[in-house]
Amino acid sequence: MSGRVEELNKNQKSINDISQIYGISSRTLRRRYEKRNQLLVTQGKHPTLGFENEKRLVSHILKLGDAGFPPERSLIRQLAYQFAEKLGLKYNFNNETKIAGPQWLKSFLERNPEIVVRQAEGLSIQRAKGLCRAEVAKFFDLLITVLTDNDLLDKPYRIFNMDESGVQLNNKPGKVLAKKGTRAVKSVTSGEKGETITVIACCNAIGNFLPPVLIIKGNTTTSERKVRRNYTERNEC
Repeated sequence: MSGRVEELNKNQKSINDISQIYGISSRTLRRRYEKRNQLLVTQGKHPTLGFENEKRLVSHILKLGDAGFPPERSLIRQLAYQFAEKLGLKYNFNNETKIAGPQWLKSFLERNPEIVVRQAEGLSIQRAKGLCRAEVAKFFDLLITVLTDNDLLDKPYRIFNMDESGVQLNNKPGKVLAKKGTRAVKSVTSGEKGETITVIACCNAIGNFLPPVLIIKGNTTTSERKVRRNYTERNEC
């Protein structure tokens, strides 16, 4: 029933059309439709921008998010003020800061549950460009071509992936017990910064790993023995 009422709200079909298609009483549909709209209007005060203009603002927010530029809460409050000014609406926003209040934003989010507050993650321009539909389709077309040309479609054991990571040789202190009120608690380590080595790992598509490769600082085998000795001593402790 709720899905049919939603069709009415989106003006997709008339009450009589939905009644005939789904075999639902037109009287019941009309009652549920009017009850839903009445509930929507009576949730607090009538919105400053109006329901129709709020939907336009929601659409704008969603478009910005799809483009990779989701707006912050402060920007939405500024847009609400500018919107009300441009349309000549009556409002109680702050004329000095030219921004809608936090209570307006809270009510706006309650009336439009398709918009939520989330912590954004950084995305470089290079990665953003690679996320477009054309680039993704191009990548998978190229992948199929490479797998086919090299006879790898049914041979996952021949598909390998390699990656490298930096590892510091010094141990990282964990949480310790100390006197209450102590601001700085020191714990002895093998070095404050430690020497960084590079670990190269490689495995295939069925989970078989090759022995890792370590790239260490030094030009002689003495450096290798030093790394091996430090690793052994740390594990024995």
